[in-house]
Amino acid sequence: MNPPCTNLRYVLMYRLIGILLFVGWVTSVAGQSGSRWHFVFGPSVTVGNAFVGGATSVSAPDITGAHHILPMFSPLWGYPNPQYSGMENLGRKLHMGFQYERFFNQKVSFVTGAVLGARGYIIKSDFSNDLLVSYRTYTVPAYISFCPWPGRFWSFRQNIGAQFLLSSAIPEHIPRNINVEQKHVFSPQIYFGLEMIHNSFSAPFSFEIGYAQGFVNMIKQQYLGVDYFTPIPIYSNGSAFTFTVKYLLKEKIDPINLKRVTVEFDEYDLLAYRNVKDPVKVQVKSDSVQICVFDDQTVDGDSIAVEFNQRLIHRNIMIERQAYCFNLVLSPDASNTLIVHALNEGKIPPNTCVIQINMGDETQVVRLKSDMKNSGAIQFYR
Repeated sequence: MNPPCTNLRYVLMYRLIGILLFVGWVTSVAGQSGSRWHFVFGPSVTVGNAFVGGATSVSAPDITGAHHILPMFSPLWGYPNPQYSGMENLGRKLHMGFQYERFFNQKVSFVTGAVLGARGYIIKSDFSNDLLVSYRTYTVPAYISFCPWPGRFWSFRQNIGAQFLLSSAIPEHIPRNINVEQKHVFSPQIYFGLEMIHNSFSAPFSFEIGYAQGFVNMIKQQYLGVDYFTPIPIYSNGSAFTFTVKYLLKEKIDPINLKRVTVEFDEYDLLAYRNVKDPVKVQVKSDSVQICVFDDQTVDGDSIAVEFNQRLIHRNIMIERQAYCFNLVLSPDASNTLIVHALNEGKIPPNTCVIQINMGDETQVVRLKSDMKNSGAIQFYR
């Protein structure tokens, strides 16, 4: 029976994996913005290997000396084994497979797939040849990928989630050295990775350094090489550091469902797009002036809008015999430009009006003509 702390550890681990898978499912369903297929390959270094009791060394001084269990770098796995096909032998040196990535923006995605690889260990002996033992693994990754560190040319993605491993220990027996008690073991692992990807969204290659932490003995092998009689259990939980090259095979970017937005302009918004004629320049002697607008000829129903220093100050003034007057306060930091926009052209085009400028004891009159495309203007200066 496992101690309570061990049971709690497994409960927490499975809950974490469940949460990550749920988040990944929500991401893949709700995102609906694209996907990628990658071919992945690379070496690994298996750690987490030990003899019974957690020792990394055992010895029989009078027989075979000391025996040390060491991590295994996968490309150092021995010569091709006739029990495997060429691809299986290659898979023991380099993990390889396919990954499917579902993303909804450039920063968050969910990754799964299928990868063939290997884990293993090396037993280094003082008085005999080194023994290299590996076991094949079939891996299904399931993790969330974030991009918290975007760069100018390269970005770094942080991958957090799980791996599900099925180990296969073959051969079952190495004469006078290894006996295998359990051939196949299924084990979930926690996975962390740091991936470097080029900012061109469809860059062909990305590179990832990852670590998988296992919790279950993947092999249950017995080592006989100490005295060739007494079996010593070997523990290997399949933990490993991996370096993975990802080659982009296919990318599909789903169209974004854009809501159709209707932008409505009123007649005053459209005034900003009219051409403004060269302004009539008027010199003033004070900080404020009075403006009076009227028609000194035939009243034909003209109406205007008045803009001053890029602000619409009067929306609708009817041009009549009787003057419509208002005051302007000039600003030392603005152009002090008065623009007259025609709202119509009356019965006799174009729109005409008289602008009387009262500056204390002095008065100046300016006659402006405007139409539906061009607006008259006056600029005041001191």
